[in-house]
Amino acid sequence: MTPDEQPERAQSPVQRLFLLARLLRARPHTVAELAAATGQTLAVTARDLRELQSLEPGLRVQPGPPQGYVIGTPDLDDAARLTLLRGLDALAARGSEPAATLAPLRAMLTAPLPAHVRAALPTTGTARPAASDLALNAVTQAWLACRPIRFQEWQPGKRRAARLHPLRIEAHPVSGDLLVVGRDPDHAGEVRTYRLSRMLHVTPEAGTFTPDLLDPAQMPALPVTPLPATGAPGMTVTLRFTGEATFRVLEGGHACLGEPSINPDGSVDAPLLVPHDAGGVPRSVLPWLLSWGPQVQVLGPDAVRAAWQRLTREAAEVAAQTPARFVQHGAA
Repeated sequence: MTPDEQPERAQSPVQRLFLLARLLRARPHTVAELAAATGQTLAVTARDLRELQSLEPGLRVQPGPPQGYVIGTPDLDDAARLTLLRGLDALAARGSEPAATLAPLRAMLTAPLPAHVRAALPTTGTARPAASDLALNAVTQAWLACRPIRFQEWQPGKRRAARLHPLRIEAHPVSGDLLVVGRDPDHAGEVRTYRLSRMLHVTPEAGTFTPDLLDPAQMPALPVTPLPATGAPGMTVTLRFTGEATFRVLEGGHACLGEPSINPDGSVDAPLLVPHDAGGVPRSVLPWLLSWGPQVQVLGPDAVRAAWQRLTREAAEVAAQTPARFVQHGAA
């Protein structure tokens, strides 16, 4: 027993509390482990823990049995680090987070791993940050600090100046595009939603605003097929995947798809839960369906299947046309 782990008769209550705090910051302990480490009885250790809980806001109780106690966040084990690294790779592949943000997180997770594991991990590119990366960083910093932002919204053929009090950053439930939701201070605080990819020259403004909870009854101004405001369940679209798409679906990675089932011919059926659209057909889903090419079929509902068939016919007609060639301005 070390000098600072003397029996109760040689330690003051303050010394015992400091010793418990030091042990609990190192790793989780049970009451029995703490009693053995400090040389105190179980009753004295339990009493000191109750006192420490009132003084140390970072003390957490872990479920048992037996219950454990720890101060702060315990170190991640290597398996947890690899799980988080896979999550970062998925974010990078989808473009949901800028490389400048992911790089330091990857370094923190990778450094404690064994050398042979670090050597086998995939590397991320060090390309110049994209404009959307810089916009996301500016929006995130403004959101954290409750600062208004001004920017230019890119629209086909024009740009529109806008201001926003950012209140949420979320991914589109189907396309995965990042959306910025907030209140427009120039239009009576109306709720607006902007696609991050269309926000140019994002600049935080001076001053701060008081954040408030978004009213779910207010629909975003941008038609991005938001989640139902009334809490009604979404629409389930049944899809059938064939060819290479079956492997992609069975491997996972598509959070919007439900549990897949394998058919006798090798095709795979999977449900897609999407929010209802005002017109009955979830328009934001149709481009995502087209991205699968001929390797997906819409089995139902009938309205979604009819819309998908109409869109694929139109796409085939356009693909069969010979496009006109226009002379570019300034070309020789």
